Amino acid sequence: MSDDELNLRIVGVEEGDEVGGARPVKLRTTRGEIPIILHQPEVHEPEGHQPESHRPEVGPPEVRAPGLRAAEAPGRAVLCISGALGGFDGPGMLYVRLGQELPRLGITVARLNYRMPNEFGECVLDTMAGLTFLKALRYERAAIVGHSFGGAVAINAGTLAPMVTTVIAVSSQLAGAHVVADLAPRPLLLLHGTADTILPHECSERIYDRAQEPRTLKLFPGVGHRFTEAADELLETARDWLVTGI
Repeated sequence: MSDDELNLRIVGVEEGDEVGGARPVKLRTTRGEIPIILHQPEVHEPEGHQPESHRPEVGPPEVRAPGLRAAEAPGRAVLCISGALGGFDGPGMLYVRLGQELPRLGITVARLNYRMPNEFGECVLDTMAGLTFLKALRYERAAIVGHSFGGAVAINAGTLAPMVTTVIAVSSQLAGAHVVADLAPRPLLLLHGTADTILPHECSERIYDRAQEPRTLKLFPGVGHRFTEAADELLETARDWLVTGI
């Protein structure tokens, strides 16, 4: 690809109404719209305090929206990206459940769906745009969680963005993960089921072999590609890693 083909710029943000702690957001970019579901920690205002003070006033105006709150220091966030088919939920509904749990611990969760699922370069650009959006909201540190195809996307984006502190790749494909050695010194967590018939667990083993320390590989016996057999254990493993790793 040429430099022009790799270029993407956010030109505006559209937000929907927050329902149950989840706010739909669309990033309008020079290459199309990127949908995100955003889960932010609740802000408990002191009496007489103006809510506007929590709205982002940094970064370019095109990434601001009146209902979005700026992060309170230390701003920590998780960007969740899907597999080749796209979507918001993740394996075993992991992304939904992280969105329900992590904001109570002061961590924002952004669930991103690609513009062009299964187009690797475009999906990396979308992920970088999601990180740019979070940075504009004053988030200083972020983790990326990717599933399947998205595991390799997460590893790539993690090597490119200084704000990324850790990456979790679940049932990751090997293709596109060749840059994993460049992820260090950011910690990498690889999670894979031994009964995965779509991408065998040897994919994560090979990624682990190519990665530098710090790196962790956890295999789940008898678990398939989407972790439906071990959704609770997956949530617990990812949550504990993120709370300490961001």
